[in-house]
Amino acid sequence: MSVKTDIAKMTRAKWFSGLLAPTRIQATAVRFATLAMIAVAAAAVPGFASVQNLSAVMFSASAIGIAACGLALVTISGKLFMLSIGATTAVSTIVFASLLGYGVPAALAGTVLIGLICGLIQGCLVGFLRANPIISTIAVASIITGIGSWFSAGRTITGDGTSLWLGVGHVLPGIPNQVLVFVAVLLAAEFLLSRTRVGRELQLNGINPVAAEFAGLRTGTAVTAAYCFAGAAASLSGALIASQAAQGNLSLGADLDFSATAAVLVGGVSISGGQGRIYDAATGALFLAIVGNILILKGYAFDTQLMVKGAVVLLSVLAGAALTRNRKK
Repeated sequence: MSVKTDIAKMTRAKWFSGLLAPTRIQATAVRFATLAMIAVAAAAVPGFASVQNLSAVMFSASAIGIAACGLALVTISGKLFMLSIGATTAVSTIVFASLLGYGVPAALAGTVLIGLICGLIQGCLVGFLRANPIISTIAVASIITGIGSWFSAGRTITGDGTSLWLGVGHVLPGIPNQVLVFVAVLLAAEFLLSRTRVGRELQLNGINPVAAEFAGLRTGTAVTAAYCFAGAAASLSGALIASQAAQGNLSLGADLDFSATAAVLVGGVSISGGQGRIYDAATGALFLAIVGNILILKGYAFDTQLMVKGAVVLLSVLAGAALTRNRKK
């Protein structure tokens, strides 16, 4: 009996020390901050704890979280960010609305395929041709936006069909269907990162790309896979946004670059690569969705909301860096 007790104590100690490891302390802090913020807001902000409002929070977190899950793979691979997420998402709303006449499954498949192709192109540029990830993805974003503008003629495209079950439907009261999609993407990305050879190669490339190259790892393939997943995730986010009103235009989801990047950084994924989990980015998305919701309920103007969100991102990154330095001492 004492042996089992000792093993249980050792397991708990290992788990707790893992939470406070230098590479995990920011992610741990954000998790506790999210729980604390939910508790305080439920008690102090009128309407926050209502079923309708919590549903709105989950709607907001879903599209951002899906894109952040894909972006986290790119960041962990050591390639910083994919700055074409907003453009891919915006164009994907147009694609989804245009294909809606063929049914929601066909529209979803076609939209995700477009994102997969966009990600594949960028992955080949960065992973195999060694192009700069920032410049390359900005350039591709411009091309994607141009194609979307040409295709839609700058207009809002209205779908020939309905997608309300996906856009605003609920699997249970207060739990939108979009949350199920978010969870599915989260699990798929986490499985790819932690349970596959590609995922391990991604992490090793992020830690030390030169050593990974000398070790014979498939770094180009791994990076390309990360971009493919990120492109598909961005397109899926666009489909979810478009499904709410069966419409698409170039302004819908165009700000997802900042939101997804903020979720990744706030969640605790290392900007230098190699460190972090997919659920860190998901936590960051939920954290930012709650902050935004509280600001709306308190009646703050949109410009104030932007400033507060930017400040939260900056403070969380600085706090994470300070905590990591103190932990190493």
